[in-house]
Amino acid sequence: MYISQTAAQTIVEEIGREINEHINFMDEEGYIVASTDPARLGTLHTGAKRVIEERLPELYITKEMENATTRKGINLPITIRGEIVGVIGITGEKERVVGYGNIVRRMTEIMVEDNRLKDRKRYDRRVRYRFIEEWIAKSDLSYNRNFVERGYRLGIDVERPRRALVVHFRRYSQLCGTLEGQKRLEEMEATIRHFVDKEEGVLYLREPPKQICLVDACSDDKMRELACHIRELVYGKYQEKVLIGIDAGHGSVHIRQMCDQAQKAVENGRDSDIIFYGDLCVELFLDEISDKAMEEYLDKLFPETEAEEVDSYMNLIAVFFEQAGSIGKMADALYMHKNTIQYKLKKLESLSGKDIRTPEGAGIFYMALQFYKRTKNDTNICYR
Repeated sequence: MYISQTAAQTIVEEIGREINEHINFMDEEGYIVASTDPARLGTLHTGAKRVIEERLPELYITKEMENATTRKGINLPITIRGEIVGVIGITGEKERVVGYGNIVRRMTEIMVEDNRLKDRKRYDRRVRYRFIEEWIAKSDLSYNRNFVERGYRLGIDVERPRRALVVHFRRYSQLCGTLEGQKRLEEMEATIRHFVDKEEGVLYLREPPKQICLVDACSDDKMRELACHIRELVYGKYQEKVLIGIDAGHGSVHIRQMCDQAQKAVENGRDSDIIFYGDLCVELFLDEISDKAMEEYLDKLFPETEAEEVDSYMNLIAVFFEQAGSIGKMADALYMHKNTIQYKLKKLESLSGKDIRTPEGAGIFYMALQFYKRTKNDTNICYR
C-alpha cells in the first residue's frame, strides 16, 4: 500500500469531519483499508475495483448497483505521479456527494503525498540512526572503505573529526512510569531533534534513555553554547531540566570513545547541569568502588555517629571545599560566626582523627564527600 493504514484512517476521519459524510479509503486492489464506518473495514469494494481496473475518472454507485459490500455514493481514483494508488469513496445521495468529488479527491491526493513524504523521511531517519548506532558501536579507529562509502551515501563523513554531547532528562525514570510522562518524553525528544537538525554539522541519535549529538570538531565554548541552547529550549517549553555531558574536547574520529566520555560526564557530574569530561577528577573511578566499600569508609571516618550529625558534617565539608577553606567565606555562606566554624572544624577533627585543613585531611574528606553524595544519591547538598 502507498501509505500506512494508520495514515489512511487519519485522512478519512479528517475529511469526514469536514464534509459530514462517511468516507472510505480503498487500496490499490479495491479493499477498504480505512473508513469512518468500522464495519466496512477489510471488505472488497467492487466499485473501487472497477475504477482501478478500468481506470475510470469516477464511478457513482446507484441504489440499483448496491450490494453487500458496496453502497451508493461516488468513488474517485487517487492518482500520484500518474499511478492509481487507491480510491476514495463518499457514501451518500448523488446530489449531495457529487459536488464534493474533485475537492475531496484533490484533498486526498495532497494528504497521501504528504504522508508518503513523511513516511519516507521517517524511513531515512531510521536508516541514519541504524548507521550511527553501528558507527558508535565500533571499537576500532579505522573504517573499511565499504563503511565509509555507506556513510557518504547517507550524507555522513565518518572520517571527519567530531565531538560528542549526550543529553539526559533529569526526571526520565519518573516520566517513563506513566503514559502521559512517556508522551512528554517523546515531545521533548522531538523538540531537541528538530532543533539540532537545523544546526549545521550536527548528527543526532535518539538512544533511550539518552540522546546523542555528534558535532563537527569545535571549541569548548561552542559545545557549551549548543548545550545551553538545548537546556534552555527544554526548560522554556516544558519546565523540565536536563543533564548534558560533553567529551574531553580533542576532536577525533573515534566516536565510541567520545560518546563514552560524554556519557561518563553526564553520569558523574552531579553538581552541574552541563558537565565536561575534562572537569571530572575522582568521579572517573567512583564507579569502580562498591557502595559497600564507600559506606565502610564513611563509617570508619564517622564512628558511631548518628545519620543527622553526619549530614551536618557533610554540609560543613561541602562548604569548606566550595569556599577553598576560607573561614570568613564559610561563615558568610552558613550565616555563622567565624568562631563557630572553627569550633565545628575542631569537633570534626576530634571525631574523625583527621584535620581537613591539612593536605592529607583535605584528600580524605574530599573522598568522603564524594562517597556520601554517591551513596545518598544526593546531587545537591544543602549548605544551610
